[in-house]
Amino acid sequence: MTQKTTAKPFVTPRTSRSSKPGAVCSYGKPEKGQNEDEVQYAWNLVNNYTHREIDGLLDFAQPATAAGQEAAAQNVDFISDAMERILAKKRLPNGSGLDRRLLLQFANGIGEWINNGSSLPSEKPLYGYFSNFALFVAQCLKSVAAGNNPHIAHLILPADRSDFKPDDSNDSRRIDVGLALRGIGALVKCVSLGSYADTLCIVEAKHSRALDKDALAQLFLYSANLYARQGNRRYLWGLTICADEVYACMMLNDGLFVSPAMRISELVGRKMLISWLVRWSMCPEDRLGYDPTMHRVFDQSDLDVGGSDNDDVDDIRYRIDCYDDESKKTIKYVTKRTIMSADDMLGRHTRCFVAMRYTGSGTDSSATKVVIKDAWPPTNYPPLEDPRDEIKLLRKIHDTFKNDAPDHIYPKLIVGGHVRLDQEAVSTIDTTDTIFNAAGVKRIDPPSDSDADSAWKYQPLRAHRRIVMSPVGHSIKSVQNEAELIIVLVEAMQCYSSVLDGCGVLHRDISTNNILVVRDGENDIPRGLLIDFDFAVKVDTHERSARPERSGTLPYMSIANILNLDTPRTALDDWESLLYVVCWLAT
Repeated sequence: MTQKTTAKPFVTPRTSRSSKPGAVCSYGKPEKGQNEDEVQYAWNLVNNYTHREIDGLLDFAQPATAAGQEAAAQNVDFISDAMERILAKKRLPNGSGLDRRLLLQFANGIGEWINNGSSLPSEKPLYGYFSNFALFVAQCLKSVAAGNNPHIAHLILPADRSDFKPDDSNDSRRIDVGLALRGIGALVKCVSLGSYADTLCIVEAKHSRALDKDALAQLFLYSANLYARQGNRRYLWGLTICADEVYACMMLNDGLFVSPAMRISELVGRKMLISWLVRWSMCPEDRLGYDPTMHRVFDQSDLDVGGSDNDDVDDIRYRIDCYDDESKKTIKYVTKRTIMSADDMLGRHTRCFVAMRYTGSGTDSSATKVVIKDAWPPTNYPPLEDPRDEIKLLRKIHDTFKNDAPDHIYPKLIVGGHVRLDQEAVSTIDTTDTIFNAAGVKRIDPPSDSDADSAWKYQPLRAHRRIVMSPVGHSIKSVQNEAELIIVLVEAMQCYSSVLDGCGVLHRDISTNNILVVRDGENDIPRGLLIDFDFAVKVDTHERSARPERSGTLPYMSIANILNLDTPRTALDDWESLLYVVCWLAT
């Protein structure tokens, strides 16, 4: 299906950005009606961004090496043969290394799924059927690993409860089955899994094949919580079960890909589901959608958070490798708290963290706190050549002001670069192409009209960028009175004018989100900080205008911007946005 650009109905409290350069993001309606809007958005994803029957989807979950891929194929054949023998009540081959007694405990559920899956009155039996299937595969892989097979990286295990509300959920929705990643030494059983933060992927079930779209809508709706709770996810996987048919789903920034149906009542369908579970167990974590340059810190005992607000620390923290494109060096940081999460299925997946420098044995308690911004902006250029790269614009601001510091504060770039992955001993910039190339698939730039047979390959190029900057600010809503608000707005717009006059950078996104309050001490006079140069462009310092292009944040966009008039965008549009910011804050 050709990708469309139908807008999402936006909800409070999060903001969202379209997938296009120069896009629009929006504040929206109050909490009432939020659930309905999110359901509508999920159906928008199903109808306008989902590509079905992708035969090559399994290639995205392949082991990284040729030897691993060969071992995966052998393991699939081995496990498929064992399952069919157990189901047919035949003996396992001598020397297989499999424990028949252990496998039999899962066979009844698989057999019932095969025989009754297409005529179930409700979806509830499917939870157990699938869990038995996954445990059968995991038990076989554990036996193979015991024979010194080096290619099995982890086990995929189902949760010990189904149809449950995750502990870190902010709504009443319940997911059907969750899958978790465990080490190869783990016991093969259903595992304790209570949160989105610890979930590899979600499995949504329906009792009828005809409800396949409903299952997808629910999967997309719930999977957004994985992005929100996991700061180290590059993309997501998921499964839907519709009676006796299973679909694997891959969720990227601009497209949602669905495999052909795997019919459990047929041998070929069972073997294909085995293939998915085996390959997920044998591929590196980056092919499961995790970011190998962002490591979750489980033991925080050696982390000195420092500062005056030691108690204000998240339970989930990350050690992040931040590469600088200019110095070619990597600096490590540890997050203190998450201040912006990526809780949308599409777009830039922007995340922001307050962090401190990591020394190797812990954090430097004397170091200044910084903000790390991690995002996947679209680009029409090779990543390092993009003139609209926010890193380049911030570096220009830094170079302009470092020897002639202005009276106002401004975002100071400390580290700025593209995230790099080590793949087969080669350092590669993390982009959409990196994900596609790992599967041996060539991404194609979206044309104005696309061929339906290969439409899923038409995906915009996105580059994974990471910026470290200071100072750390707080929401503009933290001002204590009208006088403080005026002080903050005046200084933020002083920065705006200095950046435009001295650097030739037009911001183009004046909003309440992008003006922060900075205080040196609790009772100090606040200062205003202008941030987020995602939509900024270089302009001629004399003409100081940009080509007509709709960008910014609703409801603060200028009238010419909203109407997309064919007039140059100038500083007047941003000053008009400031008026709307004042009106919004006054209501």
